[in-house]
Amino acid sequence: MMFKRPEIWHLKYLFPAVLVLFLSFTIAAVAVAAGSQAHLKGRFGLLHDWPVVPIAMMLMPDGRVVAYGTDTVGTQIGNLLYVTWDPTLGIGSNAFETLPNTTLTDIYCAGQAHLPDGRGLFFGGDAFLNTKRQYAHDNVNIFDSSTDTLTHLPQNMTFKRWYATAVTLPNGQHAVMGGRNSRDFPGTRTIPATVATYSPTPEVRAKNGRWRTLSSATSDAAYGALGSTGEEAWFYPRAWVNPQGKLFILGHNGAMYQLNTSGTGTLSKYLSTIAPGLNSLPSIMYAPGRILSIRDNRTAFVVNINGNGEPVVTSGGTLAKNRQYSNATVLANGFVWVNGGSSTGNDLVGAALDSELWNPNTRVWKSTARAATPRLYHSTSLLLPDGSVITGGGGTPGPLTQLNGEIYYPPYLFKKDGSGQFSPRPVIVDAPTTMISWNQQFSIEATESIFRVTLVRIGATTHAFNNETRFFNLSTPQKGNNIVTVKTPVSARVAPPGFYMLFVWNIDGTPSVAKIVQIG
Repeated sequence: MMFKRPEIWHLKYLFPAVLVLFLSFTIAAVAVAAGSQAHLKGRFGLLHDWPVVPIAMMLMPDGRVVAYGTDTVGTQIGNLLYVTWDPTLGIGSNAFETLPNTTLTDIYCAGQAHLPDGRGLFFGGDAFLNTKRQYAHDNVNIFDSSTDTLTHLPQNMTFKRWYATAVTLPNGQHAVMGGRNSRDFPGTRTIPATVATYSPTPEVRAKNGRWRTLSSATSDAAYGALGSTGEEAWFYPRAWVNPQGKLFILGHNGAMYQLNTSGTGTLSKYLSTIAPGLNSLPSIMYAPGRILSIRDNRTAFVVNINGNGEPVVTSGGTLAKNRQYSNATVLANGFVWVNGGSSTGNDLVGAALDSELWNPNTRVWKSTARAATPRLYHSTSLLLPDGSVITGGGGTPGPLTQLNGEIYYPPYLFKKDGSGQFSPRPVIVDAPTTMISWNQQFSIEATESIFRVTLVRIGATTHAFNNETRFFNLSTPQKGNNIVTVKTPVSARVAPPGFYMLFVWNIDGTPSVAKIVQIG
């Protein structure tokens, strides 16, 4: 599928009143209902149906979203369905396509990441054993958005993994860590007898599909057991490539590690620690080498990993509410939006409908728009090329089976006069259409003067963790011109190879619809 022309998206925001007459359930139609607080708090669109519970979402290079998690009634099944959604078609049923899983593998709660060419990789997932689910398997699957097909690859992982984390490395390979490879069978810890309940050894997938075990980097503490239970660390370990090219791991228990993936691997523990958290709380890289981590008791911290020494941990402010099972999304302007969650876990008692926005410059949180329905365990949120955020899912299990989604429109999309109308947007008319390299200059042309350029890596999100997203402010020395020259991030250590959303901003602080560019 070809990427939709940006002019089409632009018309949606220039003429929303006209589009309401013809596209009653489109994104543009929803925006007309925005209130006077939209320029301060943003606004949610209409609650709309999804064919499955979107437990996992990935943005693809063609601007569509691929999501998976359940069947069409919200039930976990072995060969679960997956769905593609084209945001340019709105939120009606014609915007979604439900596709069968023909690989005979279950990717429920799999690890996921993008290949440098934009295809999606799924690592492991659920397995059915002894009449019980939530074991694991070692299969690797690939989703190709150019053909909308899911394919089982011939080279399996060394270890079975369920709830694993996959990280795209600077060389285009992938490190996979954590995940549980078994569960305790009711009544005994010896069935299956020879399999541990977690996967404490990471491994690396080469670009040709072959696997290399990091046998000298095994650690129960980093991505295996904590104490004797192992119930925290194997759950989607929070990990990113640091600016030195190694992996930084932020433990749910507050410990921090560095993993060198060369050879058989080297793992070292930092002396510094951070406040303990929960595996249901989000952490996200919001700027090069800077991570915002939400911990217990509404507290947030910034972890700076740009230096060669110990990580530097500073305050990230205090949220208004406890938000277990919430999601954090880096917006097109570098702010972080957190939505959903509950103070009482995966139940409705303490569920938060309002959302919160974090300013990285002031590190202050403010309350933003209120959603129509709770988003708890198995919910997701993902930045879209038009600068809005799709948030959906929740349940399986949960108090609500959420076969639905809502779109959040951040404050930067609205006129600042309190009218609740969308602000006119600049349109990118020229940007790179072929792969560009790191530290490379390139030109952008827009329909009006450009005052800012930002870059956001396309996301892959599940279980309160978007492991792929990264944000960059690109220096714009020629700002104020319709044509500006900018430079890509300096290296693959800060911007792993793959696809990025390129936004330009006008003098009013309104972004364009992104052009998706490839860096590699």
